[in-house]
Amino acid sequence: MEKETAEHYLRDIEPMWRAFWFHPHLLVKNLAEFCSGLEEIDDGVYLYHSQGHKNDLARWVREVVGDGALADQLEKVKTRKEAAQITAQRIQDLKKSI
Repeated sequence: MEKETAEHYLRDIEPMWRAFWFHPHLLVKNLAEFCSGLEEIDDGVYLYHSQGHKNDLARWVREVVGDGALADQLEKVKTRKEAAQITAQRIQDLKKSI
């Protein structure tokens, strides 16, 4: 992966209205915060955002962050813990590219 692409995926999302809201008190604006949010929320909040056709988590990563590969993986996982692990690994891989 090119350095510029990795930096793009890891950037803070602007403008702030494009950030991801896990719930009213947890807003995230980059993949690192997204990963922390996955670790912090309870399973009910995870299920709300991941179940069904909307899958807000994968959609935000694909459409706002721009990382289709991570979004594809997030669409397949079943648990919050798996989603957090996959996201943490992706962040490590992106940082290696920089």
